[in-house]
Amino acid sequence: MHVTTDMIVGTGLVMALLAAIFCGGSTELQTTLGSGLIGYLGRTAIERKDDLR
Repeated sequence: MHVTTDMIVGTGLVMALLAAIFCGGSTELQTTLGSGLIGYLGRTAIERKDDLR
């Protein structure tokens, strides 16, 4: 398995979200990171699905 840009960005967003949760980041920051993560992964999944066709 090779490292892709999507993996790096997804991992970074997850790490940032976990750091915000466990280090006491604001609720707004946590919500923004969570929304960004869901949006990015959703877009990536749709693009991959289209590539498989």
